[in-house]
Amino acid sequence: MSKINSPFFTPIRIKFLLFLAYLLAIFYLLPLSGAIFFSYLIFPLVYFFHTKFHIPYFLSILCVASFALTLIALLSFAVVQSTLQLLPFLQNLITAFATQYESHPFFPMLSEKFSTLLDTFLTTILAMTKNVFNSLFDILLFLLTTFFALLESKKNRLWFFAFVPKSYRADWQRYFTKSMSLFSLFLLVELQLFALTFLLLCIGFTILQFDGAINKAFLIALADCIPFLGIGLFLVPAALYFFFIHEWLLALALFGLYVFVQITRQLAESKLWSHTMQLRMTYTFIISAGAFLLFGIYGILISPLLLFIAMKLKAHPIFAR
Repeated sequence: MSKINSPFFTPIRIKFLLFLAYLLAIFYLLPLSGAIFFSYLIFPLVYFFHTKFHIPYFLSILCVASFALTLIALLSFAVVQSTLQLLPFLQNLITAFATQYESHPFFPMLSEKFSTLLDTFLTTILAMTKNVFNSLFDILLFLLTTFFALLESKKNRLWFFAFVPKSYRADWQRYFTKSMSLFSLFLLVELQLFALTFLLLCIGFTILQFDGAINKAFLIALADCIPFLGIGLFLVPAALYFFFIHEWLLALALFGLYVFVQITRQLAESKLWSHTMQLRMTYTFIISAGAFLLFGIYGILISPLLLFIAMKLKAHPIFAR
């Protein structure tokens, strides 16, 4: 009996091993896989400009892809600029706080840990910025793959499933389409929540007359979209600092801003998720955070699939109430 016919290689196990191999390919070929996902997401815009305004398809690709990449570059620049402006501000607060309360048995240790965290975060941001310039080949490969993927998408948006065995192709295409639809809804909700948090923080920081209110609000709102961070990581230490230096009105204002933004965001988040998904907000957070912790930035690529699997399991009779 050959190995392929042994009991170990059952159809389900072969399918699972093949699926695992594709996931590994996605992780290790990120410039290619990222470009394919990116082209799949922006294809509706390309098709819209091509059909609505009768722009040649080639020019539609160049216009939409250039706009999307420019937007990503501007957002990345804004993140770096806001980080370089906000983190030294927090570092100065923590340093002044530790100097004033250096005799306290608890707060110096806390401030040292927080300072280390800020230094690590700042170093990581600078290293990522440096790696962008050092990875020009990967960027060029990403751009070329995006262009060719969009050309292929005109004939068939799921063209890359030609590399999947025919016996699995129909099911995997259906799962992928639903997962990407779910990811689009997830991205839309996060963008709306980001915009709401950014607007509220801008108004609050402007009223409190903070320097660089827009940059600070942008970075804090962006951090609020990342699992286990949130606006409390920035606003609560700042409020405590002003409280201990007897700036009670400012401390109370910051704490009130934190509570108001959190309550408003939670209400908006619950309403948005109830209109877009059939999965509870807690489940969505846990799954997304778990994917982020297990796979890092790669977890963003597979989180839609995990959310879709969770929806299917929730609807299964075994888990149904």
